[in-house]
Amino acid sequence: MNDSPPPTRHPEFEGLLRSASGAGAHGHLVDVRETLRAVLGPNRPLVMLCPHADDGAITAACLLHEYAVRRGLPVIEVLVFAGERNVAAPWLNDQKKITMREAEFRLECNVLGAEAVCWNLEGYRQPGYQPTDGDVQKVVEWFAKRRPGAIIVPPANDAHAAHRVTRALAAIGLLGAGLHDTLVMTGWTPWGPLPQPNAYFSYDGEAERTKEWAIHCHASQILLTDYTQYCSHLGRAYAALTREWAEGHSLAGRAHRTDERFVGVELFELETYNPCRASNDPGDPIHKALGLLRDQAGPAPAEPPRSPASGSNNVKASSGTASSGTASA
Repeated sequence: MNDSPPPTRHPEFEGLLRSASGAGAHGHLVDVRETLRAVLGPNRPLVMLCPHADDGAITAACLLHEYAVRRGLPVIEVLVFAGERNVAAPWLNDQKKITMREAEFRLECNVLGAEAVCWNLEGYRQPGYQPTDGDVQKVVEWFAKRRPGAIIVPPANDAHAAHRVTRALAAIGLLGAGLHDTLVMTGWTPWGPLPQPNAYFSYDGEAERTKEWAIHCHASQILLTDYTQYCSHLGRAYAALTREWAEGHSLAGRAHRTDERFVGVELFELETYNPCRASNDPGDPIHKALGLLRDQAGPAPAEPPRSPASGSNNVKASSGTASSGTASA
């Protein structure tokens, strides 16, 4: 019989365990279509902020095409920075290279059915892509005018400075325009995978071919890197993993046999305010903005008292409203 006392756990171990449990709930992916249904409309477009001309095609081409063409809702792609770097055309001068990349961007938008907007911010010429005061004013005014229902931005851990600045500019636009109800979606990029994806968009072979076409609009880039192969392999890998992350459910939402139609998945993270991510060093600008917007909005108004005649169906419909991914969450 062993009468020795149980080993004493080091107090440092408790802190390490708490840091793991405080990183968020166990991941579970939802179909992003369910959340977008509540936030998009004729006057509330889906907006993709593209640090570079080809980022929309790489990150979310299938989703953008679905809503612009198949659903007929307003979709806008914004080219945040337009410049001459990394254009595989040494026979062109810098201005011609800028014109080429913008033309490739507009061609992609035509393929996907999206409206093309070019900000051409001066931050492209600044160290670390830091925006000028004029850039910030332009972003805030644009957000106030177009009032996106949902925006897609690069991840906070993105290795490219232009991508991180784009995320910060999105936060500035939301805060400056007072958009408490805009859904913020983080999309994966070659420069930074999603640390905690929680939503997926499954696509079929036809949509995958559209994505390939959109990527091929950027001839100056695919000569350097074959993003077509990258997106095809990654999308198919995510499709295989999403079946597990979605706890074995059919990606089509129907019988399992219909899963055969879906060849790939685009992953997203629906952002809700997390004070830990806002207070990190450095803090996530999106979560800082979401916290400030929540404070500005104040407490949610109390629901009016229900009459005795109110049926249970009304209660169920009210409680089922999708709001977990909005800025006001």
